[in-house]
Order: sequence, then C-alpha cells, then structure tokens
Amino acid sequence: MGGIRNTIAFTILVVMVAFEVVDMQLLPPNYVQIMQEFGVTEAQMGFVSSIFIATNALATAMWGFLSDVATRKKLLLIGVYSSKIPCLLTAFARNYWELLLIRSMTGLSIGSITPIAYTLIADLYEEAKRGRGYALIGASSGLGTLFGMILGGFIPDWRSPFIYAAIPNMILAPIFYVIFQEPKRGISESALREIYEKGLEYRYRISWETLKSSLKTRTNILLFTQGVIGTFPWGVVVTWLISFLIVARGMIKSTATIVLMLIGLAQILGGIIGGLLGDWAESRRRGGRAALTGLAIFAGMIAAIYFIVHPWPSKPSLLDLLLIAAYGFGLLQVVSYAGPNVRTILSQVNPPEARGTVFGVFTILDNVGWAIGPVLDGLLIEYLRSLGYSDPLAYQWALIISVLAWLPCSAIWVLIYKQYPVDRDRIAGILEERARKILGEA
Repeated sequence: MGGIRNTIAFTILVVMVAFEVVDMQLLPPNYVQIMQEFGVTEAQMGFVSSIFIATNALATAMWGFLSDVATRKKLLLIGVYSSKIPCLLTAFARNYWELLLIRSMTGLSIGSITPIAYTLIADLYEEAKRGRGYALIGASSGLGTLFGMILGGFIPDWRSPFIYAAIPNMILAPIFYVIFQEPKRGISESALREIYEKGLEYRYRISWETLKSSLKTRTNILLFTQGVIGTFPWGVVVTWLISFLIVARGMIKSTATIVLMLIGLAQILGGIIGGLLGDWAESRRRGGRAALTGLAIFAGMIAAIYFIVHPWPSKPSLLDLLLIAAYGFGLLQVVSYAGPNVRTILSQVNPPEARGTVFGVFTILDNVGWAIGPVLDGLLIEYLRSLGYSDPLAYQWALIISVLAWLPCSAIWVLIYKQYPVDRDRIAGILEERARKILGEA
C-alpha cells in the first residue's frame, strides 16, 4: 500500500468516508420532529432526502471525471470542505425551504469522496485482494450510518448533530492531504507491473473514445441497471424504517433507532464478509464473485420481508433485541454482499484512466433508487392511507412493496455472472498490449 504513511493516510480516508455518511443519516430519525416543527407532510420530508440524494448523485459524475484528470488528494480536500460547510449550516435552518436549499448544497459536494476513494483503492490493492479494500470502505460507510443513527436518534434536538458531523472531516482532510503519497494510476495491475518496475509510466489518459467504450461495456450496463433497482429498497429502509417502527410497532424513537442500529451493524458485517467471500469465490470459480452476490441479494430479500411482517413488540426486552441482532447478523446481512463486489468488478472491467468517471456514472445511477425511494415511499404511504389502510398497514405494505425490487436485481446477477469474466479478460488484454507498447518504445 505504499508504507506506513499511506497506511495511516488510508485509515484516515476510511474514517472520513464514515463521517461523510454520518451526515446522510441525521434527518430520517427526526422526520416526525421536523414535520411537527415546520408543519410539513411525509411526502415533503421525503422530498428533502430525495433532492439531497439526487444532487449528490448528479454531482458525483463531475467528481468522478475530475478524479481521472486531477491530483486526487487535492480534489478530496476541496470536496470535503465544500460538503462540510453546508452540513454545518443545516443546524441553523429556520424553515422548510432553508432546510431544502442547504441539504441540496450539501448533496452537490458530499459525493466527492466516493469516486476518489474507489479509484485510490484500485491503485492501492492488487486485483486478487481488491474486494477487501472495497469491503473496508463499505464497513466505514456502515459505521458512518450507525454513528449517524446514534447522533440523530439519541440527541434530543435535531440540529446539533449536524455540527458534530461537520467538524471531524474539516480537521482530518488537511492531515490526509499532507500525509498521503498518491499512487500512480494502474500501478496495482499485474499487466502493468513490469513498466513501473522499470521506472516507466502508464501514460494513457481518459478520452471520449475510452469513455464511450466503457459505457458500452455489457458488464457496466448490467451493473448500472441492477444498481438503479437494487438501491430503491435501501433508500426506503434507511429513510422510513424508524418511522415504520414508531407508527406500526408502537416503539419510541430511541428504541426504533436501536433496532435500525442493529441492522446497520449487520450491514457492516455483510459488507466485510461479502468482500472477503467475493475474493474467495472468484479464486475458486470463474465468475464466482457474481454468483455469490446474486444469491445473497435474493436471500436478503426474503429475510427483509419476514422482518417487516413480524410483529415485533412495542417495548422489546433485551431478549427481543438479541433476537433482532441474531436475525440481522445471521440473515439480513447477506444483502450487503453486493457493495464491495460491485466496486471490485467495476475496477476490473474498466481501464485505470476511466475508472473515476465510470464510478461517478455508476454512483449517479446507483443513487437513483436512493433518491426516488424516500419520496415514492412517502407518496405510497399516503396513497394506501387514502384507500382506507390504517397507518400501520400503510407503512408496512409500502416497505414490503419496496423490498420486492431486490427480486429483479438478483436476476440481473445471473447475466453478470456470464458476462463479467469476458469483459475482465478483455481489459487485461488491452493493458498487456499497452504495456508491451510502452516497453517497446523505452
């Protein structure tokens, strides 16, 4: 990874990713409180989260392209400060429209860290171990989700958590910039190893032709498609589960937050296990990483539906919470296997000079589900209520309908299983040809 300095810097990067995600989790636990303070509806609150995610996704393509052409650690410093200043300002929103505007501003820059981190991992980890690198980022994201739930769910007011979420990265980003020794693009690719060992450099840079070729790659198209479908349930669950447990199961906010925290911990575990098992599965069978992911998503969907329909008590005992934890760690966690394996596959079917942009495009499409999920679920709740469903049933059926999106998502992984090895081998061949050309000209 480049010595002790980069090990420390990568650790800082992992922590910064967590605090970026913290910001994203602070509103949902306080929906009810904010709706009462500002006098707005579920659909309006869902729109705040949706517009935040939408601006985040749209801006990520820009950050992804910049990460392919600019110094990445400098770009990260700019991106972090651009997101943390409006994060801080969220604490001082005086009405609904100010809240909507400030969260939109935050969304424009908070997505900067994602494509930068993903491209750095591709250059810090060799292909056979890349899944664990993405698993660490996924675990960091999960910890950020968990910490965001704690801040948003247990601090009585909804404003101060945004202050606590903004300050750490404003301190850590300059430290990362000073310590980190940025790796050369493509240095971890086995096909390019010889040119770097001889003091040469991979000189190819992103072009419109390269980008068009990447966007036409079948594996990319399949991953983009499953991302749109597969993140819809995540957007709904993360945004509305606490409100569901309050309305449909009669829990108080702090108890509902504990339940969501347990699921968050299970997600972290799933991301780590999924990355490690993905590396193992691919070493055992060609396309094994994709087969594992598709099966995990389907199993996770079944587990999620059972969790939603189960009549959890309004005042769960310690034993009840332990059962929820066991269920989450045993079954719900498998749906998180997709995260590290999607990123690993993307890093293998795209050349080094285009990865940041492709990751940016992927994040846009991956976040479409996150963006439309909260507002559509809010509208679905209101629609079911208008049909005569009670509030508890409206919330429950809205969640179930949303989770069913994982069914077509898992089916797409059958196609990825067949196509991914083909596209990976094609990129490896291109890199080998380029390496021979560079060595021949030396």
